Amino acid sequence: MRRLAALAALGVLAAGCGGGGSSASPDDIAQAAKKTSGVGSFEADFGIAGQGLRGSGSGIFDNGTSPAGQLNMQVQAAGQQIPVDTVVTGNVFYMRSPAFARTLGNGKQWVKLDLAKLAKQRGVDLGGLLNASPTPNNALAYLAGAEHVEKVGGDKVAGEDTTHYKVRVDVSDAAKQASGNVQSSLRGVSASGVDKLPMDVWLDSNGYIRKVRYEEHAGRQQAADVVMQLHDFGKRVSIEAPPSDSVVDLTRLQGA
Repeated sequence: MRRLAALAALGVLAAGCGGGGSSASPDDIAQAAKKTSGVGSFEADFGIAGQGLRGSGSGIFDNGTSPAGQLNMQVQAAGQQIPVDTVVTGNVFYMRSPAFARTLGNGKQWVKLDLAKLAKQRGVDLGGLLNASPTPNNALAYLAGAEHVEKVGGDKVAGEDTTHYKVRVDVSDAAKQASGNVQSSLRGVSASGVDKLPMDVWLDSNGYIRKVRYEEHAGRQQAADVVMQLHDFGKRVSIEAPPSDSVVDLTRLQGA
């Protein structure tokens, strides 16, 4: 179960500023994050290191009326490369991996965690789980609290011209402007004692955030280094939960 929880934490698993030359204000950065988040959908390539695990992968995220995401990852744990597929629909996420095969049995392929139910169960540290699960939505939500911006210079991200900025974020202010699970995650980070969060942000000439780099915190002494590139904005996507007969609900097993 400890390995499942660690993989779950990893799985779950994110203006008018141009790439040309002018500097950006904190409000410019916040507006760019809002514009990127509101585009409807985007794809993300990411790397993460921390919590005793390293991983990389890619996914697609739907930010519409029913937020969802689908990721394919490679996790390095205990000297092994472990593939992990993740599907997120609303408050629920599902994961599939060969690491689960012996534990699940009976032809089951997916494990399920319902975050809303977990939050109500006694003794479950939902905040820690959420905070250790970096997503594009979390990264963009942090930037709503931008309070200081320093221009680094021009840079290429996946062949696109961008401008690189160093940004300092007020986490508490960002949490006030967020909602749902993202708000819970940011409030947990703030409550852990992380008041100010440094981030690196790359903006393209259309005002979209193309890349972010930061530390996602599960507590003051626990942080994961995250690098995330965003692309293919606004594509039509379809993300569905796995068939119920292939799923084991870990939420129901928590009491045992």
